[in-house]
Amino acid sequence: MPSTSFDQKLIKKTRSNLMPSWSQFKYLGSFLTKMEKLAINIAFAVLLFTIVGWGTLWFFKNMELVAASGGEYSEALIGQPKYVNPLFTPASAVDADLASLVYSGLFQFNNQQKLLPDLASNYTVSSDGKIYDINLRKDVKWSDGEPFNADDVIYTFQTIADPEVGSPLLAAFQNVQVERTGDYSVRFILKDPFAPFLSSLTVGILPQHTWANIPPAAVRLAKTNLQPVGSGPWKFSKLTKDSSGNIQNYTLERNDQYYRNTPYLKTLTFKFYSDYTQAASALKSQEVMAISFLPNDLADKIAGKNFELYRFQLPQYSALFFNQDATPILRDSDMRLALSSAINKNEILTQALAGEGEVVNSPILKDNVGYNPSIAFPAFDREKANQILDKNWKKIEPEEFFKFQYDAVLKTRKNEIDELKKNATTTMTTTTTTTTEGQVEQTTLTPEQAAEKIQQIEKEISDSVREDMSAEQSFYRKNKANEFLTVTITTADTPEYQKVAASVAKMWRAVGVKTKIQLVNSNQIARDVLRDRSYQALLYGEIVGSDPDPYPFWHSSQINYPGLNLSMFVNRTADKLLEDARATTTEKTRADLYEKFQQILVKELPAVFLYAPVYDFVASQEIKGITFKKVFSPADRFNDLGNWYIKTKRQWRRS
Repeated sequence: MPSTSFDQKLIKKTRSNLMPSWSQFKYLGSFLTKMEKLAINIAFAVLLFTIVGWGTLWFFKNMELVAASGGEYSEALIGQPKYVNPLFTPASAVDADLASLVYSGLFQFNNQQKLLPDLASNYTVSSDGKIYDINLRKDVKWSDGEPFNADDVIYTFQTIADPEVGSPLLAAFQNVQVERTGDYSVRFILKDPFAPFLSSLTVGILPQHTWANIPPAAVRLAKTNLQPVGSGPWKFSKLTKDSSGNIQNYTLERNDQYYRNTPYLKTLTFKFYSDYTQAASALKSQEVMAISFLPNDLADKIAGKNFELYRFQLPQYSALFFNQDATPILRDSDMRLALSSAINKNEILTQALAGEGEVVNSPILKDNVGYNPSIAFPAFDREKANQILDKNWKKIEPEEFFKFQYDAVLKTRKNEIDELKKNATTTMTTTTTTTTEGQVEQTTLTPEQAAEKIQQIEKEISDSVREDMSAEQSFYRKNKANEFLTVTITTADTPEYQKVAASVAKMWRAVGVKTKIQLVNSNQIARDVLRDRSYQALLYGEIVGSDPDPYPFWHSSQINYPGLNLSMFVNRTADKLLEDARATTTEKTRADLYEKFQQILVKELPAVFLYAPVYDFVASQEIKGITFKKVFSPADRFNDLGNWYIKTKRQWRRS
């Protein structure tokens, strides 16, 4: 048996290396109890979890999620594209949306609506405000690879100025000359100073090499209107049509030759629907990621947490424009005053528009130069409206109106009825009728059948007249010539305008005006209504734009299409005020001129200004980076589209 001293020496030697070697660790389990093993396992798990946890926290603290390139965006638009051409976009919101993405102008508004150079690099203005010298960027290429230069700018503005082309922008540039002063410089010469001229130069520039061989009269027919070549951040990719020839999808892709930062998104696909109900359903079912505009009555269709609503106020007003050439009734200024006084704008706003908007009384909107709320446009006063109408239009009961209308229609079928009555006592009656296709048909009737036919005609007339009468109208009006007071409201068939038109009709009927409503497809209203000014009272909206200049909407030079003087208002004093306001560079002088112009509108009442609407844009929460603050037109929602993204990636956080 070893001695104690030997054991002590052995232990002392062992103490010099207290930690076991790695090879000894494999025997550790043999010396541990179950509880000791469990404790070690728990301790090891806690240590591992702590290391991973702190590592994860450190990772996320020092990394950030940022936008990444890629992603396919889709949006629902109402209507059909026709002219994806900046020369014609004022007539179509769909065309304006697409053209704003494909083309770029000499200047642009950013997402805060600050005017900045775009294709222009810099500019100077002469001391008299009539000459603008603009230098152009030299690094721009068209989406087909051809270089951009001054020839493209000259071609664009000469084409706008050609009456044969028929651009709605003609009036804005009719007193402007443009000259080429170098390969990358142009000069605009104005007949008179025009303070907001630079904002006019946001119009997209066309490529001369694509358009030069197309005759002016054929510009609207060119294939390039739907397959454009532009210099903007997006370029045309493809379109698809249905069996009827309607465009279903229109796809744009990133323009890799764009002279600024290229967008994050890879493609944009626009899908077209005939009405907002279909478009809202498409958004809810995720056929699209956004809808260009959502009427307030459809908001419940997409209720939920998957969508973001972006609401902004447009510099736009909706009004009833009186066409005094359409009916003698509207030539009477007292009649226009009565119709205006009968309208309760606050009721329209609260009941037809669910409070979404703002009542307006003038084409000069709040916060714009010349706005003065104290200018006395007619207020709602039904009693006053009745008093005015009572002077020349007698009130009559609905049954008297019915009888008069019934007898009038009956007269138009007098010959047919007389023939039936004359032969009702004979054995057989032969009647002659003309079909809707213009074919003459003869029918042989017995006396009983002839009498029954007369009753049928009388019932048809009675039903037709009753159907044309409104149950909510308690009385009608007629003048000494036995003419009934009747006005037709024409408007687009959008949910908003249908509701507003119905409200106005109810208010006019309350003072005895027989009011009809004519709804026109919103895609066809320019062609079918505005072109020929075929309306009596037009319910329509006008977008004022970046500058509150009323000239395009109220100067007499704009009374014919494509001009936007929808009331065909002619007043030489008003014309001079608008011309002088354009020429002045002093805001105070301009404001004074606009106030005088509004006083003329108060006296003449060519229109009833109703409300300024709000604009609701709805997009999926998948889309990030939407930051617009202010817009001048619906297409301005795309001003910061380059910052929108769907894909993301992680990168080291910048200190």
